[in-house]
Amino acid sequence: MIVAAAPGNGLDLDAATETSVAQIPSRDGTLIAVECTGAGPNLVIVHGGSGDRSRWKPLFPFFASHFTVCAMDRRGHGASGDSVDYSLQKGAEDVAAVVDSRPGGAFVLGHSIGGVCALEAAFLTDKISKLILYEPPLQDRNHGAVTTKMENLIRAGESEQAFVTFLQEIVMVSPKEIEEMKARSSWSERVAGVGKQIREIRALDQYRFDANRMRGLKVPTLLLTGSKTASPDLKRAISSLVDCLPNHSLIVFQGQEHNAMDTIPQEFAETITKFLLDTKSKAD
Repeated sequence: MIVAAAPGNGLDLDAATETSVAQIPSRDGTLIAVECTGAGPNLVIVHGGSGDRSRWKPLFPFFASHFTVCAMDRRGHGASGDSVDYSLQKGAEDVAAVVDSRPGGAFVLGHSIGGVCALEAAFLTDKISKLILYEPPLQDRNHGAVTTKMENLIRAGESEQAFVTFLQEIVMVSPKEIEEMKARSSWSERVAGVGKQIREIRALDQYRFDANRMRGLKVPTLLLTGSKTASPDLKRAISSLVDCLPNHSLIVFQGQEHNAMDTIPQEFAETITKFLLDTKSKAD
């Protein structure tokens, strides 16, 4: 099923939402920070390459009346612990540990590399009842030249330009969207964490997408993409998942790129909520 989502202006909610923060041990003992609020079925959110769980807090008010919404810090980000031997497998284990810690299992929403970790976590735990994947970078590609360029910029004290390079040459975000990102309060924090992205990009370079393996995943999955997403890698990844996942839906956010949760938060949250509460979307 393909549904085109129309653009909207979103809604700025300033009302405070009470949250609680827990530390969940992953398989190797690394502590993963999780912040939760609301009531109802569990919705675990896994952020993308930059930033941490805080980028999802503006969406908490949209979700909290329907779900116990829990945003986690991926390994090495925010308040979570870290390890020297980072891998996508460990990232998936972190997501699975958070899901397993929730009573009754959880829905899982993963953005970008967080989507890869969420997808792989579905092979590690049977407590994920539905998946939402927003443009996970799954396709084989070597970004060695870009990561070397980013490292050189960081060594030269130009971390912001290194982060912009990541956005321009890997995610392929438009200049307009980069300027909008710079205007947000989270920009400086995302720039400060650019070094972590280099190791994650290298981990993604080693990832090998196995379509046959994916055909065995029965979890109902919503695939999200933006109509203006420019990266051919992200487009191919969504196409590959459409071809092989046996129980999927696809929604295209019209006029959006890789960050619709920031630009149209209300519409984004409503799209997720509708899918998760749809009783017709059940595993076989």
